[in-house]
Amino acid sequence: MEEIIITDKFKKLKNELDKISISLIICDKNTYKYCFPLLFSSSKKIPVYVINGGEKSKSIKVLTDIYKIFILNNISRNSIIINLGGGVVTDIGGFAASTFKRGLNYINIPTTLIGMTDAAIGGKTGINFNNLKNYIGTFCMPQKTIIYTDFLETLPEKQLKSGFAEMIKHGIIYDKNYFLELANLKTNLQNDLSENKFYKHIKSSVNIKSEIVKVDFKEENFRKILNFGHTVGHAIESYLIKRNIPHGYCVAAGMICESYISLKKGLLEENTYYLIEKTILKFFNPLKFEVEQINDIAKLTLKDKKNENLEINCVLLSDFEKPVLSEQISIDNIIESLKYYTSLCR
Repeated sequence: MEEIIITDKFKKLKNELDKISISLIICDKNTYKYCFPLLFSSSKKIPVYVINGGEKSKSIKVLTDIYKIFILNNISRNSIIINLGGGVVTDIGGFAASTFKRGLNYINIPTTLIGMTDAAIGGKTGINFNNLKNYIGTFCMPQKTIIYTDFLETLPEKQLKSGFAEMIKHGIIYDKNYFLELANLKTNLQNDLSENKFYKHIKSSVNIKSEIVKVDFKEENFRKILNFGHTVGHAIESYLIKRNIPHGYCVAAGMICESYISLKKGLLEENTYYLIEKTILKFFNPLKFEVEQINDIAKLTLKDKKNENLEINCVLLSDFEKPVLSEQISIDNIIESLKYYTSLCR
């Protein structure tokens, strides 16, 4: 398993970096502007490759550009790549490292909440293909993941919320008490961040994801519970890709829809469903799309990479801490849930 270091002490972060013989750094424009100067002296002259932020950068074209940079900088199988950024950077940087010359060592330094609590943990790498999320990828553990929580102070509220959705998911599927702690936070997450409440919550989410991955690294069974909210969520995200809606907002919508499907299939009790819905709506206003678009969104779930034998596989719920794996659902189930979801906007 990967080594994960969580700290809010800048000195500890620098000490960790001083131990590493870094060959190349991949970051996006924001992390290059706000985070890179804090960590690396210009005198060291470490090669840096900067990509645009956003899901559009998780493409074959950007991947090819990274390979070219690797070649230009004589990257070898003994090299160490640093991925400094959010989920987009750690996804594509990890994928490039895991496939170039059959595998390089890489280290993730996530700078967003979604990176710290989800994307950078667990060794999933990947890129999007034809607007389909993470359709090409590998399972390849980073050598180390270093989480410096003070980076969150550079984030706008929208990006904090995106990561917060994954934390809510961790509580729903694995730890009800953790979910209730999150449900009681203020709607303005920046306030909780400034009061240093997020440090323990980040540790909780990291521990939950690490425990799940430890049991089932290659997602053959148990790790699939982490996909709760993502079947419908990825379809919404893919359909609305031009609107650049953060991943977590789509996952939040997906969790409501998949909880609603669980309710309608008789798996989930009403009071549990409405507690989940109420909590998610406390932090996330419903995404707006037209009723006429629902069928097209639902059809995208037919392309979901988790499907088997042309059947839509979805993680549903029977209760907190009791996800139901690989439940087969129909397009009609999804359409019904999306129609209900759009009614929440009124």
